[in-house]
Amino acid sequence: MDRNRRKSYNITDCPSCDRLQTDLDVQIEGRKMNLTQQLTLTIYNFYTKNTTIESLRKDSHVINISEEKFKEFLDTISVYDSDFRSFWSIDSLLEIWETVRVLQIPELIVICENNIGRVICREYFETIYVTAKLYQSHGVVCQAKVFLKRLLMTADEMHLYSILSFKDFLSIIKDNRLLVRSEDIVLRSIFLWAEKLDKQEGGSGANEDDQQCPKRRKLDSNVPCKEENVLNENTSELSQLLRASRYGLASIECLQELSKHHLCDKDKEAKLILTKAINYNLDRDTHGYWPPFAYPRNPGLFCLVGVLADKDQVSVLSLEPLKTDLDSWMRFPRCPLHTQITNLTVFDNELYVISSTGFESLIFVYKNTRWNFVFDLPNKDFIVISKGNLIYAIDGTSSSVKCVSPRETPVLCSEIKFPDMMRTPESALEFDKSILIFCSTDSDVKSTVISLDVPEHKWTDCGHLEGSAKYLVGFRNETSYFILQRDGSISQVLRKQDDSIEFIFIQRLWSIQSALCGAFIYRDILYVFSNTPLENVCLHGVSGLSCRTEYWYQEQGACKFVQFFMPTDDDLRFEEDSDHDMEDEDEN
Repeated sequence: MDRNRRKSYNITDCPSCDRLQTDLDVQIEGRKMNLTQQLTLTIYNFYTKNTTIESLRKDSHVINISEEKFKEFLDTISVYDSDFRSFWSIDSLLEIWETVRVLQIPELIVICENNIGRVICREYFETIYVTAKLYQSHGVVCQAKVFLKRLLMTADEMHLYSILSFKDFLSIIKDNRLLVRSEDIVLRSIFLWAEKLDKQEGGSGANEDDQQCPKRRKLDSNVPCKEENVLNENTSELSQLLRASRYGLASIECLQELSKHHLCDKDKEAKLILTKAINYNLDRDTHGYWPPFAYPRNPGLFCLVGVLADKDQVSVLSLEPLKTDLDSWMRFPRCPLHTQITNLTVFDNELYVISSTGFESLIFVYKNTRWNFVFDLPNKDFIVISKGNLIYAIDGTSSSVKCVSPRETPVLCSEIKFPDMMRTPESALEFDKSILIFCSTDSDVKSTVISLDVPEHKWTDCGHLEGSAKYLVGFRNETSYFILQRDGSISQVLRKQDDSIEFIFIQRLWSIQSALCGAFIYRDILYVFSNTPLENVCLHGVSGLSCRTEYWYQEQGACKFVQFFMPTDDDLRFEEDSDHDMEDEDEN
């Protein structure tokens, strides 16, 4: 049959109800169907215009449609998207779905299931999903999961997730595209799902994925759901769901509440996962590493960025998705008091900059899309480290460490004097319970290392490090700390049993002297920023640490490069746009 020559029929083609009988029965291959009056009238109109019989008896109460004729009808009306929901009630679709399955007509099943996928909504989600699982309809199940992924996950929708099978729920939680305002909702949905399973199965841990499924029809092999779930049968469903989530992004309040859930008393692994998340959350804003369980979801409220301080401007580059060129840098709003930014740090998940003016330094915090003044310090050119509850400004001019507590109102500041054995500080990094300060010596091939324990503020001489203390930066992964020196040498930092510090050389990435500004690891990539060009050099990853190295540079005076969780709705501008705006202001 030539499909292009078919006439399309809209609802408006149907005769008025007062001209037709209201007790018409529609049958497909002899099976009666319970349809809405509107759909019944449409089928009647279609049938009378296409039947080979010249006219239908006016006293006829039955319309018996053949498989081919009904397929033509389904194909014809499906083009009317604007009238779709009123034209096809979900109850009618479910009735037709059941009918064509009983008749085992593959082509009609495909048409019905395609239409079912188009009308999935909150109200009928459970009915459609449960029916699709019963019928082993992989296409409709996949459409149902897509619906949930695109539906903004809120507390009101958590019950929709509790009806999912384990495999389906796991695939949704793992998906980066899941729309959710807070990972708290994801974790609460997981426990709601686990509670329901626990009640239904008496805590046996079995669910519908483990039960014997009905025999699949041949049609299912042609429409598989394209996804792959790697399941660990040695762990509970609850712990697997938790591990698949971004539990590191949940709030401490939510994590502490769920860790006391009665299911955690029976599932020690789930308890350990939540405890790990709590410990990570307590130190997330200062340790400089984001593990996979804390990666932001792509459409989330936050994204991970690299932040660069350059003269009087702060710029960011999104790492989601990865863009390795410098054309995508965006600028924070300019602050007129940022005459010369000398440092920046992340504290309590907020970005702080230190700007020098004359013989003092001003501290600002970026909050609510603007820079807010926090505190002023005498002198300038500090080395700044965030650790615990304080921001530490290591001041070589006054031979002291200034401890700023920005959470206090008013802001508090104390001072710790350098020990006598300490010389000019050049670099510093956060390590375990300490701050390691690298100082220059008479020789540029060796550095002294001094440790400041936090919060005891105890000084310890940690011996020497081979190589210069200048332009040394630190980074870490989930378990270990590392330093990267300007000659490209990477070493692991270890604390011995006697509390002394040891540096284990790992690898050398380059052979030049590079003015490093910062480094960090994200998604198994080592990001490095420098003021020294490094061209025509292929940098490989570090064995057991990163899959590759991204080396970014600019031949200007950038002072610091850090990573930062930034709200996605912050109003930032591309650098070129900002430059044009500044030129316009100058002209005016």
